[in-house]
Amino acid sequence: MKNLPKKNIFKVPENYFENLSDQILEKNSSKKSKMIILRNMAAAAVVLLSVALFVFRQEVNPNENIQTSISEDINLYINAGYWGAEEMLYLADDPNLILDQIITEEWGNYNVNELEYEEDIWY
Repeated sequence: MKNLPKKNIFKVPENYFENLSDQILEKNSSKKSKMIILRNMAAAAVVLLSVALFVFRQEVNPNENIQTSISEDINLYINAGYWGAEEMLYLADDPNLILDQIITEEWGNYNVNELEYEEDIWY
């Protein structure tokens, strides 16, 4: 290494260091303008998406869907003959409420006045 001549093998273009700062500033300014445009486009997309979700959103109540599904399943079991009235009353939280609903559905339109009631009684 000591025997090698000390010669500068690198060549620098003319005015390279004088123009370097200007070139860097130009590149950074174009990147910033691209970033601003992309940021604005992303913000617009987010706003449009949220407006679309708000406008076109269908309100779905999961409890109603579950109750509907359970009611349909119960009706299938009843119609298939797997469950009867006794099983339904055993599964119910309030069997008296179910019986009252059945009575109301069956006898709701039937009006009994006192005279008809007394005529029906067999002494």
